[in-house]
Amino acid sequence: MLVRSLRRLRYAVLAIAALAAAGVVGVRWSVLRRAHTPPNILLVTLDTTRADHLGAYGYRAAQTPRLDRLAAEGVLFERAVAAAPITLPAHVSLLTGSYPFIHGVRNNGNFSLNETIPTLATALRDRGYRTAAFVSAFVLDRRYGLARGFDEYDDHVQLERRGDRTAGAARDWLDAHARDTAPFFVWLHLYDAHDPYDPPSPFREAFSEHPYDGEIAFTDRALGSLLDRLDQLGRLPATLIAVVGDHGESLGEHGEDTHAVFVYESTLRVPMILAWPGQLPAGRRVPALVRSIDLAPTLLDLAGQPPLRGAQGRTLMPIVAGKAAAPVSAYGESYFPLLYMNWAPLRSIQDERWKFVDAPEPELYDLAHDAAEQTNLAAREPARTEALRRALETETGGQPGAMSDRTIDRETAAKLAALGYVGASGGGVTPAPGAALPDPKRMIGVFNRLRKANTAVQKGRFGEAAAIARDVLSGEPTNAFAALVLANAQMEIGRYRDAIAGYRAYLDLVPASAEAHHRIAICYARLGQPERALTEEEATLAIDPRSSDARGLRGGLLAARGLTDDAIRELRAAIAIDAANVPFRVALARVLVTARRLDEAEAELQRARQLQPESPDVYAGVGGLLMARNRPEGAVAEFVRALEVRPDADDVRLDLAGALQRIGRVADARAEYEKLVNGRDTPTAIRKAARARLQ
Repeated sequence: MLVRSLRRLRYAVLAIAALAAAGVVGVRWSVLRRAHTPPNILLVTLDTTRADHLGAYGYRAAQTPRLDRLAAEGVLFERAVAAAPITLPAHVSLLTGSYPFIHGVRNNGNFSLNETIPTLATALRDRGYRTAAFVSAFVLDRRYGLARGFDEYDDHVQLERRGDRTAGAARDWLDAHARDTAPFFVWLHLYDAHDPYDPPSPFREAFSEHPYDGEIAFTDRALGSLLDRLDQLGRLPATLIAVVGDHGESLGEHGEDTHAVFVYESTLRVPMILAWPGQLPAGRRVPALVRSIDLAPTLLDLAGQPPLRGAQGRTLMPIVAGKAAAPVSAYGESYFPLLYMNWAPLRSIQDERWKFVDAPEPELYDLAHDAAEQTNLAAREPARTEALRRALETETGGQPGAMSDRTIDRETAAKLAALGYVGASGGGVTPAPGAALPDPKRMIGVFNRLRKANTAVQKGRFGEAAAIARDVLSGEPTNAFAALVLANAQMEIGRYRDAIAGYRAYLDLVPASAEAHHRIAICYARLGQPERALTEEEATLAIDPRSSDARGLRGGLLAARGLTDDAIRELRAAIAIDAANVPFRVALARVLVTARRLDEAEAELQRARQLQPESPDVYAGVGGLLMARNRPEGAVAEFVRALEVRPDADDVRLDLAGALQRIGRVADARAEYEKLVNGRDTPTAIRKAARARLQ
């Protein structure tokens, strides 16, 4: 009996040794789940970063020593798949553990996360974590719903900021909380790899022929600075580090210059690395298919916390330990083509070998033998194609899913356009019932041209943008973005009636666009037709009662008509919606000056100066207040400062001329009036006022 027991023990020991040698047994994981000191958690999201452009994933040209070291000290997932090739939906999926058709955020800009959906941040803060986020681009601004659960959400970004500055803000936070005994959860978002690719020195020179790789190398250094600070503070050993790409980048593959349209592996396969010194197995590589939605459940599991309610993702630790199989499939989508181009949306599902793309022309790829997805096997493998189509419908419930959209305001649209995110304003295109939508893979050339048109608008090349848009519309009259680009270009060059017609055409395609109505109102205001502008803003507010832009313009129009109380009411409503909007506060201060409520005006200007100390609007507003207090010399100085920052501010120039006239500098005043009378782009009302004062 004793011999038999010893023999069984010997066989058990040998079996365990064999499994351990194969990297299967998760002994550390078993111990970890019982030992329970919650770790600090550092989540790093690498925007627009392909897995196959990191050294740890075999890319020889990479300079990513810190990321490679994390992979060597932890767990690298060789085949992690993002839920969407678009920044906001991808990040929402990462932080909620849910697919877009569940959380409802399907695109950038005009979607936001419903406040009832739990996130990694809300779960960890509820369990005593100190939480802080540091994002590098406006596309992740707090208005989109991801700030919930964070004690500090640093989105102090006009458009974007370099990764070293964002990492610096995170280092400052760690320094300020160095004595805290509670664990922390810090999310660091690094945006540098997003186009346009322009890394700083010395990476610009080292990667002159491959600037995308230079941006990734710079990102690696920024991350390294934060890891060094954790080490200096003695907190690195107790910190669980997760690095993941939000999505990849096409880099010209399949004809797509960047990302957002297609759901090929170039934009869906992302790096994913977990490292926790002494706790996770070093050098472990997981070849199995995993999903970005699995990351939040994994981090909660490692922290000893329950999973997120309603999440589709699951913890990956049993897979790391060799105790469970990988997920059966991974889903990815882009609704960008439908929402902004009136083309068919793209959805994909893949298993360990096969990938199906649901498109007007269905696609099937054998990823084991065709990783670049060059050979569409859908026609040759109809049974497999149909099986994966059914699996996709089962995954999504056979429906498009939730749409947590929001109205996009003018400032947001402008900022997103400046970041290179092409798209329409409003709730998206409304396709005709039963309409056959174009296949995006047949339209990618059009998309690339519209990206160029969008860039031309941002660079002030309005004629170039209009020409591209007209050409696109000649072949595709229902392309909403082309209609919008054309209308925007016409408005910028002062062809207001043509712009109005263009926005009307756009509204035929996107009826729910409050922003289009608002832009029509701007055109009418510039044409000197305030009544029609006010009527158009009523349409804006009917669609979006919280349109601060509409309230602000209405306030200005009402003030011009002498309806001071109504103007004050509208401007206060605008500020209630957007308290940090400096132009609204300055406009309110101007109306209050007109009403001789000077102390109230001063209070608004003081708040505006706190928000933007060097704003030309604030300088001009203070100048107006000083004029009302009979201090024209000081007013002149403020108006001059405003014009130094914004030389084309014709309303300020008119005020400056009046102040100069008041202090007896008649020749200087006359020179300013003449500039306004002779200016090519001077608004009609200001030109008339300047001409009258010259007589």
